[in-house]
Amino acid sequence: MAERISKINRIEKSEEEIKAESLSEVTDAIAENKDSILKAINLVRSLDDAKLLDAMSGAINGRGVIANKFAVELNKEQYTGLISNMASLVFLLGDLNVDDLTMMLNKVTKGLRVANQANPNQKTSITGMLGVLRDDEMNKSLTYMLNMLRGMSRD
Repeated sequence: MAERISKINRIEKSEEEIKAESLSEVTDAIAENKDSILKAINLVRSLDDAKLLDAMSGAINGRGVIANKFAVELNKEQYTGLISNMASLVFLLGDLNVDDLTMMLNKVTKGLRVANQANPNQKTSITGMLGVLRDDEMNKSLTYMLNMLRGMSRD
C-alpha cells in the first residue's frame, strides 16, 4: 500500500526566476508585435512633433479648470435653448431617412444652382407656365413639390 500524503510542498520560485520569466514574456511579446510597436512609436513621435502631447498633458492636468469653464459657459442664457433641444434633435436625426433626404437635398442644390444662373429680372407668363408643364422633368419636379406640400398640410 502507498503512503499517505500528509504534507504538500509547493515549488516556490525565487524573485530572480520570476523576473527572468516576466522579462522573457515581454521580450517575446515585443518580438511578435514589432510592426505594431514601431507604428505606435511613430504615432507618438508625430503627436510630439505637433506639440499635441504637451497640449493633451496640459489638458489632463487642468481638467478640473477646463470642466469648470465649460460648465460656466454652458450655464449662460444663450445656450439654454440649444441644450434643451439637443435631445429632441438627436431623436429627430434617428427618425430621418437619410437616403431620401440626401436625394432631395441634392435636387435642391441643383435647383439653386440653376436659379442662381437665371436672369433675376426675367418674368414668367402664363404661356411660359404651360410650357413648363409640358416639360417632363419640370412637370415631375412640380408634381413632387405639390405632393410634398400636400403631405406637409396633413396631420
